Amino acid sequence: MKKTLFLSGLTLFAALIYGTAALGEVGGTADLSQPALSKTLRHISFVGGDGSSCQKAVIIRKAANQAEGVAAEKAWIAWKYPNAKIKGQAVSGAKNKTFDVLDIETATGNSITVCFDITDFFGQW
Repeated sequence: MKKTLFLSGLTLFAALIYGTAALGEVGGTADLSQPALSKTLRHISFVGGDGSSCQKAVIIRKAANQAEGVAAEKAWIAWKYPNAKIKGQAVSGAKNKTFDVLDIETATGNSITVCFDITDFFGQW
């Protein structure tokens, strides 16, 4: 029996942009609700809010150390704000949580602040 793989235009676009990692395991569909991560970072997940404030922080889960966590932050920003540039960074804490606050400039020139909850991996080398 011959199998045919059908890709929607959006899925094909994501696959071209992010490589084959954007393709799902079944049926060739992409999970566009999460950024495509490299094979070594696929265990990491993003939960929480949209990062528009630390009350709505993007929570990074399952990063083994700071290097993985920072790589995950960059992947999330590249996914949410393609071609953005990181202009500044600060670490802060509140209520037993640690946050990484990034100031970025979007491809359209807008300045945006994105807050990540890095409590799970902060200080892990």
